[in-house]
Amino acid sequence: MEHESIFRDPSCLRLMPEHRHGYLKSVKISGFSSAKSLIELTCHILVNAVSLECRTLDTLYGFRCSDKNITMCYPMSKSFFREAARALAAIRTYIEDKVPPTVKLTVVEPCSQCHAKGIRW
Repeated sequence: MEHESIFRDPSCLRLMPEHRHGYLKSVKISGFSSAKSLIELTCHILVNAVSLECRTLDTLYGFRCSDKNITMCYPMSKSFFREAARALAAIRTYIEDKVPPTVKLTVVEPCSQCHAKGIRW
């Protein structure tokens, strides 16, 4: 499925109806991308999850060598790495400045050990 990248049309991020999420403490998105809809959802959660403590955005899918009992990260194609770079740029541009001081933002980039060696399909 193709998703419109935030970088194609950065104007007018949609705002979702205000709905407070009073009990949401931790959110993790694996395979975070530069899709405009994901950026909008992430911003919505940051603004409306009043009890949010931890937000993790993982730029890749699959298992990692840092996981328990895993020795090598999941292999990825070049297109996944290009999208991971766009996702990192989108996080820096549209999300980081919206993170409240009470929320710990963790951004998981491609693994510097496995993916830097070019482990791909």
